[in-house]
Amino acid sequence: MKKKALIAANISSDFKSYLHANEYELIYLDEKDLHRHEIVGIITSTKLHLDKPSIHQFPALKWIGRLGSGVEIIDKEYCAEKGIAVASSPAGIANAVAEHCLAQLVCLQKNIHSAYLEIRNNQWIREPNRGMELEHKTVGLIGYGHTGMAFAQKLSVFGCKVLAFDKYKTNFSDDYAQETDLNALQTAADIISFHVPYNKETHHYYNEAFINQCKPHIIINSSRGAVVSTQDLLASLEAKKVVGAVLDVLENEQLLQDINHPHWLLVQNLLQHAVIITPHIAGYSHNAIEKMCAELKQKLASEISD
Repeated sequence: MKKKALIAANISSDFKSYLHANEYELIYLDEKDLHRHEIVGIITSTKLHLDKPSIHQFPALKWIGRLGSGVEIIDKEYCAEKGIAVASSPAGIANAVAEHCLAQLVCLQKNIHSAYLEIRNNQWIREPNRGMELEHKTVGLIGYGHTGMAFAQKLSVFGCKVLAFDKYKTNFSDDYAQETDLNALQTAADIISFHVPYNKETHHYYNEAFINQCKPHIIINSSRGAVVSTQDLLASLEAKKVVGAVLDVLENEQLLQDINHPHWLLVQNLLQHAVIITPHIAGYSHNAIEKMCAELKQKLASEISD
């Protein structure tokens, strides 16, 4: 009898072939009968959160592969108790996220987004769309893991000074970023970018108190939406304490139609507040899917082939 793997994310054709070669039948999340009692492995992204009650429904489960870097969607402690291997793929997503952050930042600094929309409306407006250069800007990175490092490398080509703070790392200064403390970063940074996991400690990390410690700056968030307090960001944009925002994630990405929610107000005032928002696609490139699957294949090789 073939082993069964639940596929709750887009995976590469190579990874599918690898699972088939190891005698797995692939079961997809939208199928009515998930064969829960026979599922041996799960590939997930953000579509399927695996807390203790969810994992308990899969008594035969031996391994979980997370496409992406954030493992807050998986109860790792319970998995450890049950002997379930858990692997994520942060290296596979790093370049895609770094490129996306850089592309959004350049668009914001050069007013490409506003100029594009005006051209579509047959408006040829030059003076208000004069841009700012990244050269000599100080960029502060909160978190210096795979994506933070990849972003620092790309920023170095633009002649930026990159400062990095990571609560859980020390002595990590390199050719691309200079290690610093949080206060020094807040004081110096023209641009602040978040590359942190989401947990109780980072919930609304970027809030009114944080912003008040900074000079006027641009905020970039490609990590998790709830790292940023949308209410405080909106108020700070209106008060000019924040001069621009580059976001790939929002606190609750299902609330864009709620006119009473700060998300709606943020989206309605994109041009007024120099805001660029994309729909959680920074790490979702075609190339990143291939890279993440290759990383999981390597990390879970012994469990998959068992």
